[in-house]
This record gives sequence, C-alpha cells and structure tokens, in this order.
Amino acid sequence: MDERIRWRGWLARGLFLLACLSVAAWGNKGPKPEEELQELLQWFPGHYDNNAQYQADVRQNVQPPHDALAVDIVPIDAPMIGDHVFYLQESAADDPRRVTAQRIIVFGVVKKDIVETIWSLAEPRRWRDGQRNPDLFKSLMTQDVHSSKGCSLRWHRSEGKFVGADEPKTCHGASGGTGLAHIEYRAELGPEEYALAELAFDNSGHLVRGRRDEPFYRFRKQPRDPEDASSGGE
Repeated sequence: MDERIRWRGWLARGLFLLACLSVAAWGNKGPKPEEELQELLQWFPGHYDNNAQYQADVRQNVQPPHDALAVDIVPIDAPMIGDHVFYLQESAADDPRRVTAQRIIVFGVVKKDIVETIWSLAEPRRWRDGQRNPDLFKSLMTQDVHSSKGCSLRWHRSEGKFVGADEPKTCHGASGGTGLAHIEYRAELGPEEYALAELAFDNSGHLVRGRRDEPFYRFRKQPRDPEDASSGGE
C-alpha cells in the first residue's frame, strides 16, 4: 500500500513538472524582442506625408486642420551614437525647403523592451537634408546630439502594427513660459503608415500643446522624391 502511494506521489510530481515545462515552452513560442525589432527597423524608413489627413480635415471643415507635412526617414551609419540609428527630417508638404523638425532616432532592446530614444541636433543646419546624403552622419559624434531624459518610447506589437509611448511622469519640457510641462509622446507604425502625437500638459493637467480632437499626425508612405533618391548631397 505504501509503495502504491509513493508511486502515485512520484507520478503527480512528474505530471506537474511536465505541465510547467509545457507552459514555459508555450511562453517561448512568441517572437523575441530582437526579432520584432528587425521587423520594426524594416518598416520605419521611407518618405511619408499626411496629405490625405489634411484634405479630409478641409472637406470636413475641421478647424484648424492638421498641418500638411512631409517626413523623410533614412537609416544612417553613426557608430558613436548606436547600432540602429535613423535621421528624420520633417518639412512642409508643399515646400521641402521649409524644414520644421530634424531628429536622430535610435532603437534598441532594453530589458526585453523595444526602446526608442529621440535625439536633438546641436547644429541642425549642419545636417539639413541629410536624407539625401546619409554618409554625412558617419562623422556624427555624441557632442553633436542631446536627448531629453525620461522621454524614451517603449514599443510593442499590437494587432498588426507597432505602438509606442513614453512615460509622461518622467518626460518634461518647456510649456511656453508657464514652467515645465509633462510631455506625452505616442506613435504607431505599420508597413505603410506612421503616426505621431505630442501632447504637453501643465502641472494642473491642462493641455498646453497639441490637440485633443485627433492628437495624431497620420502619415502614409509615398514614393520617394526622385531628387532625394538620386542626389548624393548638396
């Protein structure tokens, strides 16, 4: 009788161990962060504009409409900055000479999360139109860029796209003379679309920058400007 009880005990332990191993194996079936990062890196670069969004705003009499913008994103070789580095230049959709933003964007995996760090350029004019000459950035050094601490975006896969967001409690910036603001960055990325939102709130929770109705600027990937594709620089 004791032998039978002992045998049943060993069987129960064996079944429990097998169940634990099965759960662990099931959990490992999902894509690893490094694999998801590679997909994100393939989707990210391109020439985008939000003309469709702007035109929809005009038709629907949205006031004010979203600004009509174009965004160019190219991978760059900047070994002093990181392994997965991109240059982003934003301009008016109807006038590429009117540049509205320039950024260096770095992706990596930190503690199993895909993390995006946004860097500003100390001398933006030096790197202007760098999407036409990515080799320019081989000389980019750490002193040429600076980032806002606490403003990194963490990305995850969700329903066929990637979704990123920062932590507003740790991301701060100037709020137009009213002191520090809590900055909320949000982003979405699909194979053919890229959406960005930037909202700033004062200490009372009032919106001081951005828009509540539709905070996202929704860009669609377009054929690259032939001038950009063929140019080797200025």
